[in-house]
Amino acid sequence: MRLVDVHCHLEAEEFAGNLDQVLADARAAGIVKLITASITPEQWDVSESLAARYPEVAFALGIHPWYIKPGDEERVAGLRDARARGAVAIGEIGLDSKIPSPSMEEQVLLFEAQLVVACELDLPVVIHCRSAFGELARAIKAVGMPDAGGIVHAFSGSCEVAEELIGYGLSFALGGSLTYRNSKKRDLVLRRIYPEHLLLETDSPDIPPVQIRGTGQPNVPAFIRYNLSAAAETLGETEERVAAATTANARRIFRLEE
Repeated sequence: MRLVDVHCHLEAEEFAGNLDQVLADARAAGIVKLITASITPEQWDVSESLAARYPEVAFALGIHPWYIKPGDEERVAGLRDARARGAVAIGEIGLDSKIPSPSMEEQVLLFEAQLVVACELDLPVVIHCRSAFGELARAIKAVGMPDAGGIVHAFSGSCEVAEELIGYGLSFALGGSLTYRNSKKRDLVLRRIYPEHLLLETDSPDIPPVQIRGTGQPNVPAFIRYNLSAAAETLGETEERVAAATTANARRIFRLEE
């Protein structure tokens, strides 16, 4: 099988000094491409350098809503070099109503500014959205979407939300949450978005699969196999078919080479 982990954070401290082994394990698990997503402007150079060092790594540049700082609105201008630098997406960007600060108004301003750049460059977006799907839809209506579309990673919305976002050109990445077998809503969403709009992710080192939780191990890209297995079981499909569909979706959205 050939798998794509469309969302991870190889810049994270958890991987410092061990990235060669982490990526060797990812290759052994069948991963042929990983998209690492920056979360602050300070990580943009790191993300680019990782892709230069490891041929299986692609990268996205963005500012995550959790880490917005004063002056970031001006720093967004630096994203206009994203395509020239080799980025395959603008991200991780988004909206999150469950954090006390920055305010939703501040988040929307920065999200829309980054979405404008994505539209100008026609790069797909990698979106974080937690309990803010109404605000997300309004921002997309106000700015538009790049023709390339994008993904909502760690998607937690309903089928109705998924339907609306599909209309804007978005697909959905699911990771460790797939291994928790207690969500009828998630299972309905999974069946709705498969096969055309489902992608696999690990969000490593975050959101470990249930098999790893409590072990003290960081989540790593190789654990995508747990997520694949859970998705296939829920869908009543073979792992091979789910792998083929999700990898094809990743190649299409992020314009990845074979």
